[in-house]
Amino acid sequence: MAGAHAEARAIQVALKLGIFELLARGSQGDSGIAARLGTDPRATLLLANAMVALGLLEKHQGDYRLSAAADRYLVKSSPEYLGGMILFDEAIFPYWATLEDSIRSGASARAPDMFQSAPEDTERFIRAMDSLTRARGDAAWVADHLDLAGVRTIADLGGGPGTYLAAILRRHSKIEGAIWDLPATLKVTRRILTEREPGTMARIELVEVDYLKASLPGPVDAVFMSNIVHSEPETDNARLMAKCFDAIAPGGLIALKDHVMNRDLTDPRAGAIFSLYLLLTTRGRDYSFDEIAGWLGAAGFVDTKMHRLPNPPFSSSLVTARRP
Repeated sequence: MAGAHAEARAIQVALKLGIFELLARGSQGDSGIAARLGTDPRATLLLANAMVALGLLEKHQGDYRLSAAADRYLVKSSPEYLGGMILFDEAIFPYWATLEDSIRSGASARAPDMFQSAPEDTERFIRAMDSLTRARGDAAWVADHLDLAGVRTIADLGGGPGTYLAAILRRHSKIEGAIWDLPATLKVTRRILTEREPGTMARIELVEVDYLKASLPGPVDAVFMSNIVHSEPETDNARLMAKCFDAIAPGGLIALKDHVMNRDLTDPRAGAIFSLYLLLTTRGRDYSFDEIAGWLGAAGFVDTKMHRLPNPPFSSSLVTARRP
């Protein structure tokens, strides 16, 4: 466990340099890889061998080729491409060097702006969320299992790339959707939906909303949010649930997908570790079901339930409640 940073960093660099994209076009020797990428031959040999040891490349008579896992997750043309998330991790990797400072001070390592300050940061972050969701299959699971009986309008609050909403609308042909998010994010959302969801996009309205500063549009029959509450502190989450209550029509649904922790905040393991990511980059953490249910109840929601996504491959849960 203590040395896992070395493996993660090696994968990030191999992806960023373009090794997997190059080998997707055919096998190469280490000298050929180095020549095409403009890297040092000896260092390239070491990195390629490390990828073989990790099971991401295969080596035969001095030539390297993609493993099945790399072909599935590390090539941009794959529908399960995970590279967006890996490149986001690469960009924030330096913040881990300041974790001790954040533990001592309680302050994040960067201004918590939801990566809105620079277009390249916004693009990287939103594509990372899309990449992770598609690679792991979260959106397909939600679309298949979320009970939307009677729902005709649904808003994805903080919907980012629109991955969840597009999957929901493909599954439910009579539902109209909206993505409520920040202006810089919605520029990326529009590009992603135009690239991949031109048909579904006709049923999606993009609405600029800062849920911390303004009330939410409405009414809608359902509000969905994925990985939103973990970015905010407790008081803001309580206010957000009240805003959602006002935006949902009577009898409507709210659904939150997130790492939902046990009372001790130690399980699931991925959520406990991810809270350190959140310490470095946001004002939030991962919360327990009791905390989330408390905010929902205080806002007026009833019939709060938790539905665990199957593990593996997931580490999240879905919390649902109704407005009376």
